[in-house]
Amino acid sequence: MNNTPSPFDYTMWRALAWCGPIFIGAFLFFFGILGHNLPPVGADLTPQQLTQHYIDNGMSIRIGMSVCIVFATFYIPWGVAVSRLMRRIEGGEGMLGNLQMLGAAISSVIIIVPCGLWLMCSIEAPTIQPETIHLLYWMGWMIIDLGYMAFTFQIAAEAIVFLRDPRQKPLVAPWVCWAGFVTCAAFFMENLIPFFKTGPFAFHGLFNFWVAYGTWFVWVIGLSYYVITAITRLQQEDGALSVAPKAASTGFLGAREAVR
Repeated sequence: MNNTPSPFDYTMWRALAWCGPIFIGAFLFFFGILGHNLPPVGADLTPQQLTQHYIDNGMSIRIGMSVCIVFATFYIPWGVAVSRLMRRIEGGEGMLGNLQMLGAAISSVIIIVPCGLWLMCSIEAPTIQPETIHLLYWMGWMIIDLGYMAFTFQIAAEAIVFLRDPRQKPLVAPWVCWAGFVTCAAFFMENLIPFFKTGPFAFHGLFNFWVAYGTWFVWVIGLSYYVITAITRLQQEDGALSVAPKAASTGFLGAREAVR
């Protein structure tokens, strides 16, 4: 019976980690540019103005939202890759790695559902009442913005673990962790969205769009870079550790032969 453990699949781990940059690139283009959400149209638009927006830009928004729904799922495998790296610090029984992974899975749903609502707006705008378009549009922003706690739990868990890294050179740079905490703080301003249709606290405003989404983008990009580089670093370290016992064993056997 062979009790030798199977070698760890660093290639798969690296592929999962690359899902982060793929997600953020797709999100920026399909959600932001094709979806006309960079920034989104104003929260103060009337139902008629909003419906006309969807009629005028229907095909672009339809493509953007439909593709964004697909690529939002890439946030899940990326969360798995981050969680696996966290376990190298907190151990296999650590809870924060699980919290981060669950947060990533739930966060992807928080992105998918609003995109589905806006996709329906782009399809049905010519045929349904403007008030319904307005309702679906606002509902989407309430979900994606006020669902921020799933993202917050994910980010806070990651930041706490990587700041506890005892290595002289941490696997993830501390600035990424602190950027995560800044992102969490920025998310709390989303609670003001239901009360403002104009100004910096509306969902298209300075704080609740540009600051909140901007800090999140920086965090995802920064963490993705360090996770990918950390995988290569750990692969080299683990390879060196596996070679050392073999070298020691070979040296011992050689010494025995010399004695004989």
